[in-house]
Amino acid sequence: MALFGKLQDVKKQIIINDSFNMAFKYLEETFQSGSDINKRILSLDIDQYEKVELSGEIFAIEQSYNTKLRKDSFFESHIKYIDMQFILKGQEIIEIANIEDLQQSSLYDQENDYSKYDTNIESSKILLKEGDVAILFPDDGHMPAIRNKGSFEQIFKTVVKLPISPICC
Repeated sequence: MALFGKLQDVKKQIIINDSFNMAFKYLEETFQSGSDINKRILSLDIDQYEKVELSGEIFAIEQSYNTKLRKDSFFESHIKYIDMQFILKGQEIIEIANIEDLQQSSLYDQENDYSKYDTNIESSKILLKEGDVAILFPDDGHMPAIRNKGSFEQIFKTVVKLPISPICC
């Protein structure tokens, strides 16, 4: 079950443990204008990404890209990590569907922790704007980076990867 909304609102909905606490602190610093993290992400060129270790198995993928058409996107899901997708600048549509309703299109890539799925399904659509975060769990097939109405837009984003094992079960 995905959670999404403004960072401060989503934070109120999560039972904070050490992993989530670290992730939220990182995201809050990311959104502070002029912070080192903020400047680092906003300096990324289109289609550039950087993996940043936060602690132990927790890391972030800081990135910049242009939104794209739905037909050029795909659903994905993860087994080992929860995604916390945070928009620093820009807006994009992210589609979400339970993986039980999706048709897997390729074998699970264990090294990169993702499965790909076909896109010919109706799904829930969320508009993520600056300061919004979406927390996506293993059952949440998701297709990010979709263009909203109008022209294509450059997105500045970070995705925090929280390992499932210390958080769940």
